[in-house]
Amino acid sequence: SFGSGCRCCYDPNTDGGYYELLAAAKEELMANLINEQGDEDDASVEHGRHLSDNNRERDGDGDDDSSDDDSEFDYLLDDDVPGLSSEYENQRRAELENLAQRAEILHHHGYGVHRQMHPQRVFAAAGYGTDTMRDVVRPKGSVIHLFDAFSPRSVALDLYLERIAAKYAGTKFVRGIGVASILYADGNGDDAWKKGDLPMLLAVREGKVVAWNAGLKDFFSSADLETRVVEQWLDRAGVLFESPPSLDEICRIRPEETALLENMMKLNRLGDGGLEEEERYNCGVAGCCKSFQHEHVGVKTEAQNGLLVSEDQVLSHETGSFLCQEISS
Repeated sequence: SFGSGCRCCYDPNTDGGYYELLAAAKEELMANLINEQGDEDDASVEHGRHLSDNNRERDGDGDDDSSDDDSEFDYLLDDDVPGLSSEYENQRRAELENLAQRAEILHHHGYGVHRQMHPQRVFAAAGYGTDTMRDVVRPKGSVIHLFDAFSPRSVALDLYLERIAAKYAGTKFVRGIGVASILYADGNGDDAWKKGDLPMLLAVREGKVVAWNAGLKDFFSSADLETRVVEQWLDRAGVLFESPPSLDEICRIRPEETALLENMMKLNRLGDGGLEEEERYNCGVAGCCKSFQHEHVGVKTEAQNGLLVSEDQVLSHETGSFLCQEISS
């Protein structure tokens, strides 16, 4: 599966994952990479052993007196180099952590990844349609692959789109099962592409389909995918952007909505028995569903007195006033 994602654009119950042919191709690709890495490691070990033998023979034949003493430069090899500022290290570490967090947030909103979506959600995720609620966070450019689950061409194209999605982090790359996804595509006057053959590649800019390729025939030479042709086609369509949007522009959920949703999810887990009773704050008022610490003004229970001002504060105020009157008199 794809993993986690923001609730504003990702449903973990329906989105993510790979169709069968794509999953098998990714497993085969990973196995080949592991085998190649193992062969490279073996070759490196053998090469290192050969160099070590040659150096040993050269040192045995050489004159020890001719070697220069470079011990005065050994401090350069130490881990703690004099003068290296720990403040600079902390600043650099903070910058790297910030970049990693930013990349994670962008991935959770569909930027920098090629994500499989449910047929009902694939076009909305790409910003296609006339829904004005999406205008604020609509991506400038999107690429939609309406795949055929039994087509090797779809598999080859998806593997390539996964690679270039990281390069063009300002473009959303999504895929959906072809026939079912078209049924849920909102009509906005540019429906000519719906009559094309599947699989199909769509280029969407600012909510409209600006280019499409039906059947993917133009992208293949015999059985091989012409990756440069695909990238040039998307570039001419004007949907490739390397710079990602700002974090303030990509999420539709406001902080208060997030807090409310988390509280509702917590209550649902409590109803399903997935949350311990001790995790809820007991205010003592029957029928109260709030799980966080709070007080009810005017309601006296075992947990609270219901007073806006405590009795101790009132008594101390009255005593102080009485003392002031005695002194003045």
